[in-house]
Amino acid sequence: MTQSPMTRRTLFALGAPAALVALAACSSGSSNSGSSSSASGSSSSNASSSGSASSAPSGGASGSASAEGEASASGSASASGDSAKITATKAGERDDAGYHLNTPKQGAPTVTLYTDYQCPYCAKAEPTYEKVAKDLEGTMNVTVRNMPLSSHKNAVPAAQAVQAAELQGKHLEMANKLFQTQDSWKGITDKQTELAGLFLSYAQELGLDTEKFKTDLVNPKTLELIKGDFEYGHKIGVKGTPQFVVNDKPLENVDSSTSAEDMAKEFKKAAGLS
Repeated sequence: MTQSPMTRRTLFALGAPAALVALAACSSGSSNSGSSSSASGSSSSNASSSGSASSAPSGGASGSASAEGEASASGSASASGDSAKITATKAGERDDAGYHLNTPKQGAPTVTLYTDYQCPYCAKAEPTYEKVAKDLEGTMNVTVRNMPLSSHKNAVPAAQAVQAAELQGKHLEMANKLFQTQDSWKGITDKQTELAGLFLSYAQELGLDTEKFKTDLVNPKTLELIKGDFEYGHKIGVKGTPQFVVNDKPLENVDSSTSAEDMAKEFKKAAGLS
């Protein structure tokens, strides 16, 4: 590559931790949020500002419980890569290694994408990574975890929307919808009504049960899952988004500009498969 990957990734800025606030539980499906780390796709260091690798999600008021506790068992536990227990049995399920994009295989190395749904480079990387997941079927486990950056003020509610959709089998559909419409929601400041209402309209468009979506959106476990991903990413050295990690080791030579062929090659090399 002719350009350093560091120029195509949103980096954590050094500074005081920024609090993550969950979407509020309102009858209209409204939200009240902030953000704190990111990870799917890659974005420029120019985009980083107040992000902090040391901060973690914390719950907001009005029904969005705090994520000060441990991550929920249904989502992100405290392990990944070699140390993660693969319990998922098919693509589209989540376990300690993250959300699986291909069929989980016991004993296989794991590559994980830490993503931020407001990150423009993550949006660019997503289609390539999904292709790589198919190419590595049976060879490596390919997963995704959350890393919403505090410089992206609506990244946390976006992550909550993806997690809520995931519970109805529409993780990728919601993730790609958010990536495709970033310009429509990234600047919204009225999280209590406008942002939540927009995300609810996306859920309806995708054929989701909107009442369940609203409930899952503000479920304390949703924020706990995001918090667990964030904290583990920070622990293993994730510094920006998108960040690709093989068996808990962040790769600095893969970013949103990397082709699917080269991406798969680098993943296998890092896993000792080539």
